[in-house]
Amino acid sequence: MLYGLYFLTCLVANPTHCVMRVHHFNEEVQTPMQCMTVAQPQMAAWQNSHDRWRVARFRCGKPPKDDGTRI
Repeated sequence: MLYGLYFLTCLVANPTHCVMRVHHFNEEVQTPMQCMTVAQPQMAAWQNSHDRWRVARFRCGKPPKDDGTRI
């Protein structure tokens, strides 16, 4: 099974405006531990290059069953 990083980002200037984002890994990540190990640096790099946004929540795993639900 391939894992992805699912994270909810909100605008710093307007915290009620949030967007769910997805990052799919280039390498094959097969376990939850591998996913978290690879995900944290990826999310930090994203956060550093998007200073108007903040990461509110994140998870590593399969896609959510429906859009806009809890992460």
